Amino acid sequence: MLLTVQGRDLVQRCEPLLQQMNEVLLSAGDANEPSGMVSLGLGESAAMVCLPPFLHDMSTVMPKMGWNITVDVTPNLRQKLLDGELDIVVMAGPLDAAELVVTPIGPVNLSWMAASSFFEAHGSSASLKDGPVWSLPRPSYHHRVVAGAMRACGLSTSGINTCNHVQTLIEIVKSGRGMGLLPEQQVTHSLATGALRRLEMRQPTYAIEFLAARRHEETDPIILNVFQQVLKMTI
Repeated sequence: MLLTVQGRDLVQRCEPLLQQMNEVLLSAGDANEPSGMVSLGLGESAAMVCLPPFLHDMSTVMPKMGWNITVDVTPNLRQKLLDGELDIVVMAGPLDAAELVVTPIGPVNLSWMAASSFFEAHGSSASLKDGPVWSLPRPSYHHRVVAGAMRACGLSTSGINTCNHVQTLIEIVKSGRGMGLLPEQQVTHSLATGALRRLEMRQPTYAIEFLAARRHEETDPIILNVFQQVLKMTI
């Protein structure tokens, strides 16, 4: 179902009235305790690292606010935001979308790692050529980084194993079934206990920047307020 030319004109003319109505309704209620349901989408790493402390903080700032949380990959989150299914998203960059307001909130640092048992089998000089290598699937930015690292080592990218769930990918690597470019923030305990070890190789600094995004035309004052709170997230 699509709007006619006259329908699009009507929407454009009514948008200022709708914004004024939203402001009136907000001011008529308790402005200090806005309520409603906000649809928030996050990438898996952001959801695991950022979401619990964010919801804890929001329970103080906006205690009456309800949440619809969606965890998905960046291409899906972007499309759901553009389609109006989500109000705000936190996803991995880079991202080019003229229709969105996009603000960086911090990087997830990545390092090549393997399980201690993997090093016992291949020695302390284990490298990417000892494989198998695990990655998130295409078209993720993570897969592009992994493929680029393998090409830089003169290795074929056709043998990359993929898993679309970050925590499961981490568990596969921890089980000794290969190596992966893993998010440091999600494996601090495993590194501390020795369950995972970094590969002793000349590693460039890998990082995936996470971005908060909303639609340019968003006028709802509550969503705009929540977006400002999202920008305070720490990765």
